[in-house]
Amino acid sequence: MVPMTSILVATDFSDGARYAAERAAFVAQEQSAHLSLIHVMSRSALSDLRKLFFAPPDVETTLIDDAKHTLNAIADGLSRQTGVMRSTDVKTGHAQAEILSATESADLLVLGAHGESSLPDLMLGTTAERVLSACTRPVLVVKSPPKTRYQHVLVPVDFSPYSASALAMASRIAPLAHMTILHVFRIPFEGRLQIVGASETGIRRYCEEEQQSAEQQMFELIRESHIDSNRVSYRVERGDPSPMILATAEELLSDLIVIGKHGQSWFEDLFLGSVTHHILARSTCDTLVVNK
Repeated sequence: MVPMTSILVATDFSDGARYAAERAAFVAQEQSAHLSLIHVMSRSALSDLRKLFFAPPDVETTLIDDAKHTLNAIADGLSRQTGVMRSTDVKTGHAQAEILSATESADLLVLGAHGESSLPDLMLGTTAERVLSACTRPVLVVKSPPKTRYQHVLVPVDFSPYSASALAMASRIAPLAHMTILHVFRIPFEGRLQIVGASETGIRRYCEEEQQSAEQQMFELIRESHIDSNRVSYRVERGDPSPMILATAEELLSDLIVIGKHGQSWFEDLFLGSVTHHILARSTCDTLVVNK
């Protein structure tokens, strides 16, 4: 398995971003990867500051120097704690564009779940949502202070091309964790089947066939992933994917959910897949979003 070589964390100096930086440092330590920290200052906000508060002409330089000092202090602390090699960069411009540009040379982007606006309250168009939607690299959203390396990872799959990528990335970021692979299926128009004459026997037979098909695909997915079978288990459940994923993560005390950005067509939304979006918003553990 190829280890990561470069991990990028974007910070706005909030508590959530601090948790993200700490987790990023731990992952970088485990992967022997380089850690890069970036802070982006909005050029339009700096301009508004000068106009609205009659700030002196050198206010931009002063604020940038202060941000550099703060970012370097964070980086130095992480380096002392974990021994990782690190670099820092303060940019001025459009946050989304600068972060996405920086990810081009990174194996993983790490973001905090709670910055100036918390992730559960994200509206389409915010920086975090736009970065998640547009980023071609895996994005780790950190929700709590890291205490240990990841111990139990939940990987929901729908057998789309994202499933193999999610499983591979789960094994990569948490090489010693136990993994539970979860597939949730649902019956199309389940609440209206009797209206069109579907029998209980027919519904039961459909569920049995879906169960058998999913289990066979699970075996193939695990076999092709070359993951140690001793640290992998799987579940096939019937129900609504989002609530079932969240309930399973809570039951198993998962500290990380790894999920594809999009799944099958009925799981997809305009930006992030609707299931992925819901998991990001409602899960209590860290979530890693994997691109295909």
